[in-house]
Amino acid sequence: MSRNISTLSGREGRELDDSLWERLQEAAAKNGGSPGDGTLTEVADDFLIGEAITYGTSSFYDFLKKGNQGKKAYVCNGSTCLVAGTQDRVQAELEKHFKPEEIGHMCCLGRCHENSAFNVGDVNYSGGAIDQLEAIVKGEPVQAMDAYHVGTSMAEPILTAPMPALEEFYALWERVLKSDPKDILAEVKTATIRGRGGAGFPMGLKWESCANTPGDQKYIVCNADEGDPAAYSDRYLLEQRPHLVLFGMMVGGYCIGADTGVLYIRAEYPEAVEIVKQAVKDLEAKGWLGKDIQGSGFN
Repeated sequence: MSRNISTLSGREGRELDDSLWERLQEAAAKNGGSPGDGTLTEVADDFLIGEAITYGTSSFYDFLKKGNQGKKAYVCNGSTCLVAGTQDRVQAELEKHFKPEEIGHMCCLGRCHENSAFNVGDVNYSGGAIDQLEAIVKGEPVQAMDAYHVGTSMAEPILTAPMPALEEFYALWERVLKSDPKDILAEVKTATIRGRGGAGFPMGLKWESCANTPGDQKYIVCNADEGDPAAYSDRYLLEQRPHLVLFGMMVGGYCIGADTGVLYIRAEYPEAVEIVKQAVKDLEAKGWLGKDIQGSGFN
């Protein structure tokens, strides 16, 4: 994001949920899946940016691009599905129930291990689900969630270890809230934990830099987007281990002094979106997220 857009997004009276992305997303929802040329011009004028930026933003995302406006079904055109040679049949089967102009394309649904991936009614399907398309279109119950095995070569797995009950897992969060953020940060640095990005940047240094940077408002941001062929490790964490992700954000926010968290999930992962939303609601219900958490003074 350019400094101009960032500054205007944070100006007085413009909240985080009134960003360029949010404006385009809301307009697309009202306009059948695409913001429309008039909206792109209007938003560009409001943010004092060129129309090339609003067009570039809207055309980058599958659910905003003009070519996918008004679609009722989508075929995954990710490279893994294409190499598997399954998508021509998926397209043909969808055309038995939808007009060709009602079928769009998106990349990638994260079903690389099964292929034959498609989306109907904001739900992803893959594998043998295409053989149940008639039932799907009729709204009959069909297994949408895919099953896949995740192994590990570690003697004591971390990310794939069985999850304990929430009360047991978040007992550590209550301990964190009673600790000095600097002490927690020191432990993270000592553990030499690295980020999950390609660079593997040391988390302790990143958090320390954020903590030491002056600012009235700070955010903890988790970029859970992915889309490379056969890369769906983030999807596994979001769908199967959402509390590991949220807990990491919460500890990070506590260390750097952030009172707002932003978790970016690609719309191509609708199951992950709903699972994370429910996980957040569970945390709020338990009093582990919100204002003055556990009487700690931390929001």
